[in-house]
Amino acid sequence: MNALLFVLLFQSSLVLPPRTALENPAVVSQVPVKIQKDYDKLWARFLSGKEDAKLKKDLDNFLKKQKNFDPALTLEGYIDLYKVDDAAARQKFTQALGANSRNRIALWYLAELAYARKEYSRAATLYAQLLTIDTTRSEIETKRQRSLLLATDEILRSAMRAEGENRLSEAEQQYRQALSIVPNDPTLHARLADLLGRENKKEEADAERKVAEGLTPQRRATVRVTDEAKTDTLDDLGRWGNQIELFHQIRDSQATTREQWSAIIVRYFPQLTELRQTPQIVTDIQNSWARPEIQTVVGIGLIAPLPNHTFEPAARITRGELAEVLARLIRLLGLSPSSPAPIATPDLAPTNAQYPQVQLVLSLGVMTLEDSGGFNVSGEVPGREAVLIGERLQRTFQQAQH
Repeated sequence: MNALLFVLLFQSSLVLPPRTALENPAVVSQVPVKIQKDYDKLWARFLSGKEDAKLKKDLDNFLKKQKNFDPALTLEGYIDLYKVDDAAARQKFTQALGANSRNRIALWYLAELAYARKEYSRAATLYAQLLTIDTTRSEIETKRQRSLLLATDEILRSAMRAEGENRLSEAEQQYRQALSIVPNDPTLHARLADLLGRENKKEEADAERKVAEGLTPQRRATVRVTDEAKTDTLDDLGRWGNQIELFHQIRDSQATTREQWSAIIVRYFPQLTELRQTPQIVTDIQNSWARPEIQTVVGIGLIAPLPNHTFEPAARITRGELAEVLARLIRLLGLSPSSPAPIATPDLAPTNAQYPQVQLVLSLGVMTLEDSGGFNVSGEVPGREAVLIGERLQRTFQQAQH
């Protein structure tokens, strides 16, 4: 994978905007009139980006007179961030939060710093706390869910290692810790039940199995036994969070729409939101529930608006169109097929404009031929198939990183 692209997608440190784009800490705490001018001067000096060391000393002196004045503490945290002194920044933001429990700026950076340090459980707690204060930023819930997923994943990996090494008591404790984060995951309850059985804790094991069964939706009579289960996985819950019903609607739809596919792309590859975007004029997405995701895929060039500047969110996407979007994403991720040999497509000639894109997705195994043996570029894409395609591409990408 292109090294620069990898850095852009998976940067672990905070990416700071220009100073002028930062919020003035005074917006989260009222500044007394008698010190307003002094504080304004300190803020202006910070924006200039000159002599931060001297500004830090002046802020320390300012805080001796105005103890626990959280805008000044937050401002010191800003300076530490630009010095790439994360430890000092955490200390200042923690002090600011202690002085004002509703300081959303301090909360945000404490959460981001925890996430960057892979302290996912703490990050999730901080994002949740921030949600009670700031409901205007839709990405906070996504970040909280992602942190929960990663925190749980770390615990589960540790639990499975312990179980594999016959450290059953330790594994049990870790499974219970994971369940404290995602208490309604039937798979976790089932795993814990199996472990308790190995520990000869029959009554507890039976109780956990009953919980797992109670959390697993009953199959509809019309669904064949061979169909996939519709139980939400831990990954599903992590991607969709409190919008899990939208995922159900996509998964159960007979044909995937352009807005649904946009959402799938961003949910499986949330790092795309961090790439540089080119604003595009799109006139018909104001009322779409997937508006943020549409803006992302359009902004990075994965899906182009129509010539009349519309997106047509509810229009069904064809298999050929899907292949074109996937091919762009595959190239963006730096993936390439292990075998360049073409796959026979009786209904799609090499002279067709979509042929190269179809060959790319087929050779990577992200999409497959239909039972008839053809690709069917004009065919619709059922929701369950669209979700499966997203999972395949994500799995292929993850395997390429190892």
